[in-house]
Amino acid sequence: MNLLVIPKVFPRQSVIGGPILIHHRIKNLSKMGYRITVLAPASSDEEHTDRSLDAYCQDIVLIDSPRGRTPRQVKELEATLNRPPFFLSGDGGYNPQLDEAFRSLLAGNFYDAIIAEYSMMGQYLEGAKDIIPRDTMTIISVHECYTQAFRQRVSKGEDISEQAIEKLYDYEFRMYRSVDMVLSLTREDMEVLIRLAPDLKGKIGVVHHGVDTTFYRRPVEKSWNSKNILFLGNFQHYPNVNAVQNFMKHCWERISKEVPDAIFYAIGFAPPPELLALRSNRIIVREGGAHSNVRDAYWKSDVFVAPVELGGGFRGKMLEAMACGLPIVSTRLAAFGIDPVIGEEMFVTDDYNEFTGYVIRLLKDIRLRKNMSALARALSERFDHKNAAKKLDQVIQAYHRKQ
Repeated sequence: MNLLVIPKVFPRQSVIGGPILIHHRIKNLSKMGYRITVLAPASSDEEHTDRSLDAYCQDIVLIDSPRGRTPRQVKELEATLNRPPFFLSGDGGYNPQLDEAFRSLLAGNFYDAIIAEYSMMGQYLEGAKDIIPRDTMTIISVHECYTQAFRQRVSKGEDISEQAIEKLYDYEFRMYRSVDMVLSLTREDMEVLIRLAPDLKGKIGVVHHGVDTTFYRRPVEKSWNSKNILFLGNFQHYPNVNAVQNFMKHCWERISKEVPDAIFYAIGFAPPPELLALRSNRIIVREGGAHSNVRDAYWKSDVFVAPVELGGGFRGKMLEAMACGLPIVSTRLAAFGIDPVIGEEMFVTDDYNEFTGYVIRLLKDIRLRKNMSALARALSERFDHKNAAKKLDQVIQAYHRKQ
């Protein structure tokens, strides 16, 4: 089968977060016989020179991302395209050169399926719906429902008008209705989409995140005497910034008093000034994201924390931490899709007093840490990325059998 993948970020191997899911999907589908073309924006020389997907793709088309648009330019595009500003600026915002390249690929090639990875890229499918062949399956892979994310931000006190959210909702769900299949990463996210648009129920499915359990594994040797707490994420994605702020606001003071040798590490792409300002000898905020460096960070840590209150989707860093044998303390939102045995495979709570207590228990109780480490690793093996690719293949094959 010929497959066209359109991701928001070029999914090279040396990334963290959602793009690594896409990298694994492409790699495994290729091994299953799919002939894959990737059409993606490129924002750096590193992406143009990266070769990590070459062996798995028939073709890779990279289009330079547009530089930041002025408010006036966004307003003009909004009037021309009839799309909300969110889809026209920032990370993955509308790129006319990418749109042109997409239409050129459609004119010269036939694809059995086209997958827009991240809802942001669904705008290209919606915009070209009249020229996509009827026997081409169109899919939007929803890593995060934007309407839900905006409502979460309002609930935390952010000033976003109801009119802006309604406009976002109208276009986001117009996109979903325009394609053949909508995929979410968790059952909970699927339920959110159905609650917001019950008419979509028959065309939404779940294909979980996956993790490379061969690469992400427990270290051969592990020191159990350190007390290192880790949060890892892409800080260009605001929910990850908010998670670190939650930990500092609600948890760190008590932990630092009861476990005076504890050290907190916040590692990820592009930490913003408000996180860099937190740095001290016991609070380490630094850039990080290369594949091997991420694994090393997991191996040197003792507890992984996920105090996430915003966003949706499936947090691949949770699976990576579990695969490396890290005990996890998480909010319910961050654990969506994993379904752990709470208190054995993972601690899950939205009460920050309990959250803090669990972190302290794990830091002080080596036996508990070792037991949870082994159970976390075993749970991660259910989510091996090969299984996730098989599920996606089943979705595509089932659609074509019905045609």
